[in-house]
Order: sequence, then structure tokens, then C-alpha cells
Amino acid sequence: MSDTVRDRVLRLFIGCIFILGVSPNTCWGLGAADILDRVQQRYAAGDFEADFIQEAHLKAMGMVDTAKGHLYFGSPGMMRWHYKSPEEYLIITDGDTVWLYRPEENQVMLGRAADYFGSSKGADFLGKPGELTREFVVELAPEERQDKEHYVLKLVPKMESPSLTDLHLFISRKTFDITKAITGNAFGDRTIIQFESYGFERGLSSSLFEFQVPKGAEVLQLQGEQVGY
Repeated sequence: MSDTVRDRVLRLFIGCIFILGVSPNTCWGLGAADILDRVQQRYAAGDFEADFIQEAHLKAMGMVDTAKGHLYFGSPGMMRWHYKSPEEYLIITDGDTVWLYRPEENQVMLGRAADYFGSSKGADFLGKPGELTREFVVELAPEERQDKEHYVLKLVPKMESPSLTDLHLFISRKTFDITKAITGNAFGDRTIIQFESYGFERGLSSSLFEFQVPKGAEVLQLQGEQVGY
């Protein structure tokens, strides 16, 4: 997957996945607000980690690009996305600074998390999910998309954007873990991220969300306010 596509996918996904909303619709006894309230309770318990598989279906190119890795989330606003295949790639933020590291190229891109991820400042809204509710309409997906193992929620931006037209979250009925997310854009592309082997309250070290620029690495600034290192 190209760096541009991967970065766009992560910004959109991370900026949307834990948003709370209200919908009058109900399904299997729970409405969208009830489901997301339980999701929030699940993820607000503390840090967590999980394996992920990402598929980018690029319509114009007629191809599917797959990547696998492991992610770590900490509070407030700390994340580490470690892509392991088909190439190693890291996206790390301590909530203030974000680093993108490509070991094979020995290249680091860095900038402010607020500029890169948007006003949500990375995953800080895990503890303050209501801050983004005004940006999205959240409702239960049509009944035919629901199944016995998952609740499926549909999130649509209130302001139209070609880069994100919708986001579907698949939430376990047993645990309220988010097991899959599907994003779409105006160009007909779809990106699917599946999560497996969740682990909550691991007591993750803050060092996981810090990054030391390797000696001799090429350092580039991301768009926005420059950050020293």
C-alpha cells in the first residue's frame, strides 16, 4: 500500500472509531447509543493491545492491498501501530508528537499529533468521546447487515467529505470489542481493518509511545507546525 493511502486510512479510522452517538433506532434490544456506551465502558477500562489485519480495496487500481501488524493504545492519546508485513512501518504518538518510521529507508517523519490526526489529538477522545458526536450521525446499520455475533453501526459525517463517506463498526455482542471496521470514500475505495487477540489493562509502559530518532536517519517534517527532536 502506498504511504499516502495507508496514512489516510489510519487518520480516518483512528479519528472515528470510538465516537459516541445517539439514534432512536433499536435492534436486538439495544439502540446505537446503548451499544456505544458499552463500547466506551469496555475501552475506557485502561490501555489495550490487539493484532490487526488491514485490507485496502482500491477501486481505480483494481487491487487489494493487505497488511498485518499489532497495535497498542494508552491514555491519554497514546498509540503505537506496528505494521509487520508486507513491510515494517511504525506510527507512534505520545499524544503530542507523532512519528512515522520506515526502518528499511531509515526515514522518520514527525509532526504534531493534533495536526496529523485532527482536532481529536490522536486517540485522546477515548476518554472524551462526546467531543466528536457533533461531527457524525451514528445509527444502527440496516437489519440485513446485523448478525448473531455482531452489532453493526453506521457512522456518517455530517459535513460531506470525499475522503470519508461512511464508517461501519462491527461490535461483538458478547464482549463489546470492536472486531472490524470498514471505511469508504467517494472514489469507491473500501478499507477493512479486523482486530483479533485483544488484551486489556496490560499495564503498558509509556516507553512504547515514545520514539528516539535513529542515528543517521533522514528526518522530514509533516505538514503543520514544525516539531524538534
